[in-house]
Amino acid sequence: MSKLLPLVNIGSKSGRFKYILAQLGQKYLIRGDSTLDYHEKIFKKLQDEAGGPLNDLYILGGGKMQVDFEKKKINLFDQSEAYGPADHRRSKTVLQEKYPDFTISLGAPDSTTKN
Repeated sequence: MSKLLPLVNIGSKSGRFKYILAQLGQKYLIRGDSTLDYHEKIFKKLQDEAGGPLNDLYILGGGKMQVDFEKKKINLFDQSEAYGPADHRRSKTVLQEKYPDFTISLGAPDSTTKN
């Protein structure tokens, strides 16, 4: 049996870093880490957090996030070269549960015309 894992763990430092969307059973998990430069390393860290590789723990994709804890903003964009794009809309829904007072947007952070 796996440990009870928090749905979201993106640390507490503002910045731009990679993240993954994973699934454990019926739960979706978000992991981001400003100290890790590859999506594979983030997934390995999640596996370690879960107590080792699990048959029902899957990575669904990855991307990047720009987080500003002071301004309460998160932006999700891009994709993982190794795992393909995360479903940023699903990621947004999971993040909103943990950060209900944050503004969470999708798309390249420098873009002003994207929907």
